[in-house]
Amino acid sequence: MAATSELYRGMIIKHNNEPCILIEKEFYSPGKGSAFNRCKLKSIKTGKIVNVVFKSGEKVDELEVSTRNMQYLYADDNYAYFMNPDTFDQVTVPLEDIPGKTDYLHSDAKYIMSFYEDEVIYVQLPAKISLVITEAPEAVKGDTATNALKEVTVETGLKVKVPLFIKTGDKIIINTESGEYYSKENK
Repeated sequence: MAATSELYRGMIIKHNNEPCILIEKEFYSPGKGSAFNRCKLKSIKTGKIVNVVFKSGEKVDELEVSTRNMQYLYADDNYAYFMNPDTFDQVTVPLEDIPGKTDYLHSDAKYIMSFYEDEVIYVQLPAKISLVITEAPEAVKGDTATNALKEVTVETGLKVKVPLFIKTGDKIIINTESGEYYSKENK
């Protein structure tokens, strides 16, 4: 059990008998009445986001989770397969439990997984991922009066809007939180 004063972003707690990750926390201390924390919790099983208020002094049920760095191996229609690079143990994760499904899965990236009772409950994507462009239309000459963008396809099949100077074969960095182009990778 943890006190509400010990709450932090990314903490995994049990709320309504299911594991939830704390995604946002605001502390309020009104002039009258007792202080409280207004929190946003995301259910790890369903993905549903709920707003919860915890009064100061209340206890929350913090889950004992272990985290491991994992390497992506491959995916089929329903599952993604990861390996622990230290022990070579493999883990299977349903694609619906991975943010963005296969859009941000690449064998060069490292993924942090949270385990509760030897079951994967959360897959944390890297903040940015580097992917190769497989399809890019040619830029239209004279279309540079504004910040013109074009849509390209990267090696995972994800479609991203990028500046006109990006070509097929270029490696770009994508922000996995927003799904947007971040920069061109220098070779």
